[in-house]
Amino acid sequence: MFLDQPARLDDYPYALISELKECANEHGYRIGPDQAKGWLFFRSASAPGEIGLAATAAGMSGPFYLSVFHPGAARELKGPQAAEKAKGSTKAFIFDSRAALREAVAEVYRLSISLPTLPLECYLRDIEGLGDTEAERAQKVRIGQDRFREAQLNYWNSCCPLTGITEPELLRASHIIPWAKCDSDFERLYVRNGFLLSSLWDAAFDSGLVTFDDGGLAIASPALSSSAREALGLHREHRLTLHDEHRARLAWHRENLFQAD
Repeated sequence: MFLDQPARLDDYPYALISELKECANEHGYRIGPDQAKGWLFFRSASAPGEIGLAATAAGMSGPFYLSVFHPGAARELKGPQAAEKAKGSTKAFIFDSRAALREAVAEVYRLSISLPTLPLECYLRDIEGLGDTEAERAQKVRIGQDRFREAQLNYWNSCCPLTGITEPELLRASHIIPWAKCDSDFERLYVRNGFLLSSLWDAAFDSGLVTFDDGGLAIASPALSSSAREALGLHREHRLTLHDEHRARLAWHRENLFQAD
């Protein structure tokens, strides 16, 4: 059983404080630390929300604590929840090893820069001052698509979840509801209106030759040739890990884009 509250900062050995600082700094949180009531607080220049790190007086062997302030990241992060959290934070988690803590901090950073409004906020900042000429409209589209791609890369850890491909040149940010069909910039930039797919899977999905069911399982169109099925590896099961907001948009994709006949 873990003691479910962090120690006072005065009880921390220097090596433990250094370990917590290193954990934060290596995963995007390089501003700080501030200190209060047993917690070390860190912020990022690129991700919204701060984090709080703590440990018990036992020191380097754990347990370790992570308080998350970003509501979306706190909601998405998986792990055992701690009873004690830093003041003002959304949720706190408890981990039994430094490796688990480091993995969780990296995941909070990844989620914080991709969920769900940051891409839109960055886009609106980027296009500030642009007008409505044809050239400026085209520039806005390029900027928006770049921001959407950046969000998908962050959300999917720069890896196609179907193939394992990680080369950026072979990865595409695939909209579920296409850019031109979206009714708002929020929807165009929303991270859960898309996937990060290899170029071949992106082309098949974008053209409606493949789609996914509510369990994330790939469905091939009857129009897909046997050679294309082989190239996509559809003789094996391909499944995406989905959020409910992916599923709602995939229902639109199956109804409006998928070549079912």
